[in-house]
Amino acid sequence: MDIKQEVKRLKDNRLLSDKEEIINFEEAMDNILNVEELTLISDLILGFDDNTQDDEVMFGLIHAIESFDEIFPPKETLRVFAESIEKMFPHAKEWAKIFHKRILNHKPSYDTYIKIISEIDIKKKKLVIGLLKEIIKEDPEVFDESINQFLNRI
Repeated sequence: MDIKQEVKRLKDNRLLSDKEEIINFEEAMDNILNVEELTLISDLILGFDDNTQDDEVMFGLIHAIESFDEIFPPKETLRVFAESIEKMFPHAKEWAKIFHKRILNHKPSYDTYIKIISEIDIKKKKLVIGLLKEIIKEDPEVFDESINQFLNRI
């Protein structure tokens, strides 16, 4: 299997506008997952798109990326995610926010992610800070405390 071809197939079908795109997307995602290589998280991230026609399948991609935590230490999976986050911009910003909300709502990931973000380069750190500030504006009742604590710790 040519992993680069599978990543291209994932990207080419990420709008999920018809049954054929959904099948191609899911097959490519499964083929990439079966390799069980940590660095492939950064390739799977390329499958996100805010203009997708099928949110349910896109949530499957989130779950696929999260499944790497069952194979590798979460600090490693979150580090690869953080180092790859800029690949989601500008076309998948809303999915980046959804992913961050999931991290904010999972205490072990939250604590680990704070440490990772405090150590990554400034450009990526600013990107995450910007996302968190948008999340807090959109839903302050739910995220005000956790995001402010996060920002104070990085």
